[in-house]
Amino acid sequence: MNILITYYSRTHITEKVALKLKEELNCDLEQIIDKKNRSSFFSYIKSGFEAARKIPADIEETEKNPNEYDLVIIGTPVWSGSMSTPILTYLKQNKDNFNNVAFFCTCGGNEGKTFVNMEELLSKKPLNTLSMNKKDVESSFDSMVTEFAEDIKNNN
Repeated sequence: MNILITYYSRTHITEKVALKLKEELNCDLEQIIDKKNRSSFFSYIKSGFEAARKIPADIEETEKNPNEYDLVIIGTPVWSGSMSTPILTYLKQNKDNFNNVAFFCTCGGNEGKTFVNMEELLSKKPLNTLSMNKKDVESSFDSMVTEFAEDIKNNN
């Protein structure tokens, strides 16, 4: 199976999951790059505001065509109970280019409506989902990512 992991990460936590998944699945990886610097506290607050209102971000052009993959695993941090705005933009740009999808997210608490919103936007049910909160990342990171990867391998 030809797999692509596509992710956005503001604080490198989502990136950590994406890199571990790449290692587990031996697949391609592409980071979504936001043209806006979101590193300050003010930009963090503004990012949550934009996510809550579904305001797309301005992202750099991606190199990989999701249509060339059997499965695209999409990773995002949770902002205001939903996907990050760079992932919102990526999904809107590629809405009709996914054969199959799976989702993962990292969050401070819970995923809120992140997966529901992603599924509705794509009109496509994910093959699998993984939600990791801060406690999960600190304590059971490896086992959760490995289990998610094994489910992907076994169901496809």
